[in-house]
Amino acid sequence: MQTAVPGFVGKRANWLILLLLWTAAVGWSLEAHISDIRRHNQEVVTEGARNMFRMVLLTRLWNSQHGGVYVPVNDKTPPNPYLKHPQRDINDNFGRSLTMVNPAFMTRLISELAKQDEGVIFHITSLSPVNPQNTADDWERIALESFEKGVKESTGFETNERDGLRHRYMAPLIVVEACLKCHAAQGYRVGDVRGGISVSQRYEPFLAAAWPSERQAYITHAVIFLLLVVVAWWLLEQLRRRWQELDGKIVELETARDELVQSEKMASLGRMVAGFAHEINTPIGVAVGAITNSEHTLDEINRLLDSEEVSEDDLRSALATLKQGDELAMSNLRRAAGLVQSFKRTSIDQASEQERIFSVRELIDDVLHGLQNQLKRLPVIVTVNCPESLKIEGAPGLLEQLLTNLLLNSIIHGFDHGAQGGKISIRAATRGETLVIEYADSGAGMAQEALDRLFEPFFTTRRAQGGSGLGMYICYNIVDVPGEIRV
Repeated sequence: MQTAVPGFVGKRANWLILLLLWTAAVGWSLEAHISDIRRHNQEVVTEGARNMFRMVLLTRLWNSQHGGVYVPVNDKTPPNPYLKHPQRDINDNFGRSLTMVNPAFMTRLISELAKQDEGVIFHITSLSPVNPQNTADDWERIALESFEKGVKESTGFETNERDGLRHRYMAPLIVVEACLKCHAAQGYRVGDVRGGISVSQRYEPFLAAAWPSERQAYITHAVIFLLLVVVAWWLLEQLRRRWQELDGKIVELETARDELVQSEKMASLGRMVAGFAHEINTPIGVAVGAITNSEHTLDEINRLLDSEEVSEDDLRSALATLKQGDELAMSNLRRAAGLVQSFKRTSIDQASEQERIFSVRELIDDVLHGLQNQLKRLPVIVTVNCPESLKIEGAPGLLEQLLTNLLLNSIIHGFDHGAQGGKISIRAATRGETLVIEYADSGAGMAQEALDRLFEPFFTTRRAQGGSGLGMYICYNIVDVPGEIRV
């Protein structure tokens, strides 16, 4: 198991990635918020200009419905030279000179008052103005041309040296029935676009009004940004510290586990040594007994040869006994030598785990010989199906450990140390370049819960009887890379 702190948490430089992402997110949110404020500000100023246009339009409509209005002639309201009307100038009953104010002239008068009071400019214009003062500028001309194509209104911004940034709004003047009293001669019909009225006003006051909201957005986002950065950095520091502590604990646990696994391997080797010692005791004892008996037989032969008369039959009988003892001793010594050789191979392989070319059948037999002391006392039959010619290159010690653990698992758990009998079957063959070993026993089996946790370290159903829970875990780790183990 890898026990290193994840690189992202372990290296503070990687946290800058989160900081950059958070900065981008806050920046996007701030930009969206400021854009909403400014868009709302533009909607407010546009709606204000729209309402002013409507008021001027209503005033014009009232004027046209009454055929114009008369006002005293003075410097501010001189006669309109562009108004062609037979009763443009009249005198009232008091002898005062009056002049007619038509809708266009009234619009110009209202614009002058609005400009003086609020800095708002109304401008009535058309593509073919009668009064040169009503000539459209470039922005108004583009708007008027769009009205001819069906556009309902036009808005925009312009900058000049005197007023700075200005908001502009313009809507078309549509000919109604009352307009025909003065403009029928120009060929207009009801519904035609006769021109338009533009509303221009300084935008700085609206920007100033929106600045507190923008400032609040900047402050709020800055506080949230800094607060979350501080909290997230602190949490990452805590996580990094805890992970480092956990990493140290994991190293300690893995060291302890490795020591336990090694102890289990040594315990397995110790059990094999004990079995070997018991197993080799029999042939050595028989050989020693046969040699001792041969010594007595040699003494008898010496006695016969020392006598004056030697019976040929007695001498041949003694020689035959001596030969039988020699054969019995040699047979048991060869058996003991075979056991020693088997133990030597097994112990060296399990201790070193070096790779070499070995016979699988010979390895299985060595493992069975090592456990013969335990197997021979059980009512269990072990069958091996493996070709004598099957040889592979690998670490025989690992395979011996695997088979030893499986056999001990069957002896202890499957057959309960001989409380019940059965069979153990070991089959080995190659499938392509893969060694396939099928191990089966007819023991007690296991519950589904135990089967699900079979390869977990330290899981055992015989904790009270001294089980370590590492036998099948070791088997799993032996086979898992690069092979697989299935139940």
